[in-house]
Amino acid sequence: MATRKRTTPPEPPWQVILEDIRSQNRATLEAVQSSHLSLQGQIAEVDQRLGGRLTLVEGAVRQNSADIREFKSDVAELKSDVRRVEGKVDGLGPLEQRVATLERSR
Repeated sequence: MATRKRTTPPEPPWQVILEDIRSQNRATLEAVQSSHLSLQGQIAEVDQRLGGRLTLVEGAVRQNSADIREFKSDVAELKSDVRRVEGKVDGLGPLEQRVATLERSR
């Protein structure tokens, strides 16, 4: 009796197409993952650079705020001094008149 060799039936054409689609999907997924990792690295780098700059800006704002508070205090003190000097100047008016009168009478 002759033995017949068993042969596997050929794959249907749609399975070949399906495997091609799967292969393309794997390649697309790898590209997306690679892009994702690259983008994450870039974002981390920008975050690090901006974080340092923001720390400097925050320090400058704090210093400026402290300076402004000090300037406000100085301005208030100067206003008080000006009022006091104005009061003294206003008090010199009658003194000027008395001196003028004395000078005329000499």
